[in-house]
Amino acid sequence: MMKKLLQSLCLFIAPIGSFSCLAQEVIRIATGEFPPYYSQRYENYGPTPAIVVQAFAHVNIKVEFGFFPWNRSLELAKNNIWDATCCWFETPGWETDFYYSDAVRSREKIFFHLKSYPFKWQSFDDLKGIRIGTTVKYSYGAAFDAANKAGKLLIEPAPTNEMNLKKLLVGRIDIFPIDRLMGYQLLADLFTPEKIQLITHHPKILFSDSVRLLVSKKNPKNQYFIDKFNLGLKRLKESADYEPFFIREQQDKKINQ
Repeated sequence: MMKKLLQSLCLFIAPIGSFSCLAQEVIRIATGEFPPYYSQRYENYGPTPAIVVQAFAHVNIKVEFGFFPWNRSLELAKNNIWDATCCWFETPGWETDFYYSDAVRSREKIFFHLKSYPFKWQSFDDLKGIRIGTTVKYSYGAAFDAANKAGKLLIEPAPTNEMNLKKLLVGRIDIFPIDRLMGYQLLADLFTPEKIQLITHHPKILFSDSVRLLVSKKNPKNQYFIDKFNLGLKRLKESADYEPFFIREQQDKKINQ
């Protein structure tokens, strides 16, 4: 009732004044902690949320982020409690519940291992008998899933990336696939410099894909939000403002190589 009253007042007084009092449209996006890409501790919540904010700004939509455990952020969006969730790889079966946006940014996953563990690999056959830590609900690519289904992989799942890195350090798993930048960020957050020096990564990329905004098919404005975001993202990528989001990432790669 109050919203309709305010809208009526806006329509009544707008011709008199030199400005419009129509409120800017808002989208509420559920996300989670994922340093160095997303965090409540970062300016603008990190480089990936900043891309999302700027893309929506190009189509005059304001973004409000809520930080939750990742599984909860997915459920909040799926049930249309929040408008969307960001950002996720395309995952088989999820298209039943969600629409995907165009690619926001690409990410790659590689294997971390102890320097004392002589690890080399070129194919999934090379991973036979090696204890591989994985994190529940994380995607490692279709080829990884197929190799696991074929019985080629020895998988030991854990609830969090942090737990897998701790298991890796004490030798309870041999290798752990994780986004490279996130892996080194978590190492810096969790361990002393002396312990971090015990861990390295294999340069071969296990999985590379792009993350996207997800909007529930239960959301009555789902296609509208997807279309608006894709348009704003296209405009952002065509502008000079897109590249600065990746400067820090490139610097981190040089440091951690």
